[in-house]
Amino acid sequence: LSAGGCERPYDIEENLSYDAAIGYHGTFDFYEPESDSGRASRPAILAIHGGAWRGGDKAWGQQIAEEFCPFGYVVFSINYRLAGRPGGTWPAQIEDVQKALRYVRANAERFRIDPTRVASLGMSAGGHLATMVALRDDPQGPEGRVKVAVNLDGEHDMTMPPERVMADFERILTSVMGHPAPWSAAELRDISTVTFARPDVSLLTVHGAGDDNVYVAQAERITAELQSKGAQTQLVRIDGEDGDCHEDCWRVARARSAIHRFLDRELSHDGERFFANKYGRPSPLQD
Repeated sequence: LSAGGCERPYDIEENLSYDAAIGYHGTFDFYEPESDSGRASRPAILAIHGGAWRGGDKAWGQQIAEEFCPFGYVVFSINYRLAGRPGGTWPAQIEDVQKALRYVRANAERFRIDPTRVASLGMSAGGHLATMVALRDDPQGPEGRVKVAVNLDGEHDMTMPPERVMADFERILTSVMGHPAPWSAAELRDISTVTFARPDVSLLTVHGAGDDNVYVAQAERITAELQSKGAQTQLVRIDGEDGDCHEDCWRVARARSAIHRFLDRELSHDGERFFANKYGRPSPLQD
């Protein structure tokens, strides 16, 4: 069951397009709270799947919609060009995320969202991209950047020793960079979110201390770098048995409630009140 306590707490439009030129990679799914036709200017989450920049699919966003639609959020779950496919070498991924964000904002009226209240949220390579779209300027203009991001187990500094970045570092980077090592310092900096650290951003990071896919040193690195720039940043580091996680770290109760509190605060929303009004019972976050 979802947080809403019902099988499907959202309405969905699937396979909408933000860039027809790249086919399926330029599509997204639009989730909104079930029967939510009365509200405009709604807060939105841009959900970005993981998969080492070379796999995964927007279907991942269904679990994000199940979690956040009952609390009044709209969710856009996007595809993007993948490494190993035509046109899929870096920086294709971030360019597509920026393009999707610009499209969503340009169509804010149709989706009944507030274009100033959009947060990115992603897991693993999606956590990297969710952070990158908050830090890296879009050459096309400010509409291609968010100022609020949730980073779930993402990679952030590819210049660090591989054993402090991620498992299978060499193979993954060969794929996303489009050529094997060596990679230039400039290339490694360009795909590292820390390169673009800035003060005017709010980032919440969730990472399992025992994550054996992307290592927790990455979470500590981006947090320290943003703190040094004066940004608003928070790290929920999950230790102990619960911290042996990667894809599901965000479901740990402490992480889950931290994400809801963060999004509500940063997007000026009251998710628990929305839930109570819609379902006639207190929010399960209060359990």
